[in-house]
Amino acid sequence: MVGTRVIFPAESNEKTLQFSNNGDIPYIVQIWLDRGNDASTPENADAPFVVNPPLFRINPHKGQMARLIYVPQTALPQDRESIFYLNFKQIPALQESSADQNKLIFLVKNRLKVFYRPKSIIGNVEVMPQKWTYTLQQQTKGSTVTVHNPTGYYANLTTATLKVKQQSYSIDPKSVAMIAPYSNATWPLPKKVTADQDSVLSVTYVNDYGAIARQDIPVQQP
Repeated sequence: MVGTRVIFPAESNEKTLQFSNNGDIPYIVQIWLDRGNDASTPENADAPFVVNPPLFRINPHKGQMARLIYVPQTALPQDRESIFYLNFKQIPALQESSADQNKLIFLVKNRLKVFYRPKSIIGNVEVMPQKWTYTLQQQTKGSTVTVHNPTGYYANLTTATLKVKQQSYSIDPKSVAMIAPYSNATWPLPKKVTADQDSVLSVTYVNDYGAIARQDIPVQQP
């Protein structure tokens, strides 16, 4: 599929998805969406979207387009993004001459985020990272960092490093995760740290284009 995420503007009825097959054999592609269940199947797909066509064949070195259509069920929040997940399974097509032979077939399943984005969200997504702040808390055995996302957009952070007085303290990448709109996330630091007003939390995040960008987050003043 072209792209690493799907931004679905709420004012649009549908969005075109582009798939390509750069290999030398044809593939059957099956698509469905869910609300966050990693084990979802086309039979229990529960997202308010349909894909047309949901199943198709892509010949070698060819492409195929599919339409992602929003089907309103329950009303989604209009002051923030909602997230869904697009799954597409690639099944290698068998030649008719070898259909009765024993073969080991590998099925490849990919999973992408779909962000349903209302037009009424306050603020521009391009300046969202500038709104993030963080606070530092002292715990019995160490310190934690809490990142605040006061925007209506998901903050898809990938790494975080606290910089204090020429010292850097990297947060375990397994702890760093996406932060929902108007939410906070707290991550442990590797040791006890005391920050000052000049301390910054340097993070990397995934932007709308699927690229990795960097932002220095200031400490939140009391």
